[in-house]
Amino acid sequence: MRHNIIDFLKESVQKRTSWWLLAFLFLLASTLGWGFRRGTLPQELNKLILTGHETLRTEEIVQIMGIQPGTSFENYDLGQMEHRLTSHPRIKSAHLEKKTDDQLLVEITERKPNYLVNSDGHLFEIDSDLKILSMDDVRSQGLTVLSGTFPREKGEVVGAAFKDLHTSVENAFRSYPALKSRISEVSLHEDGEIFVYADTPLSVRVQVGTLFQTEQVRKLYAVLAYLEKEKVRPKLVDIRGEDAVYH
Repeated sequence: MRHNIIDFLKESVQKRTSWWLLAFLFLLASTLGWGFRRGTLPQELNKLILTGHETLRTEEIVQIMGIQPGTSFENYDLGQMEHRLTSHPRIKSAHLEKKTDDQLLVEITERKPNYLVNSDGHLFEIDSDLKILSMDDVRSQGLTVLSGTFPREKGEVVGAAFKDLHTSVENAFRSYPALKSRISEVSLHEDGEIFVYADTPLSVRVQVGTLFQTEQVRKLYAVLAYLEKEKVRPKLVDIRGEDAVYH
């Protein structure tokens, strides 16, 4: 989890050349004069404190919020900025709080990707609620891929076929946690056949059948354990019948 403090005022001074600095000082003097005439000084946003972000980059968050360095707090609607943040598919919740006259605290909770979905030539990161976090912008490593032709609606992967596959894979990993690190992909073909691809510590394709439930998961675990122990390296293993068939 990252924690960033962005000092817009310091960055502004460091980046400007001397003539820009003179122009800035002139503008500042004019602003101060206007502030004294009104009996108050403008409260500018000069420092941004970001917490909770892991995947999103700092500059992306600043861009989403629409922040411009040195702009008066009066020009920002914190509620609207929170809405902009929470509308981003990677962000689950956001809280904004004005800490001082020139400091803004931004606390972000990101959605956590659980799987990659390979469908229609694109890769999608999804979370546990099947919400799509990204398309062709994978930022998480080691996620199992669920492949097939799956419909999408309103930022989610939908359809009974996908939900059944997702639930089956979740149950398999819950029953046999060691499978999660071994299986790189579970593919649902158009004819309903399910194929499992293992790549660690050996690479093999396993034809499961049309169901990936308790009995098939147990067979898969036993087959992979046997292959690893005996150092057998077939290209394809068929576990649809009572006995596993190696090719």
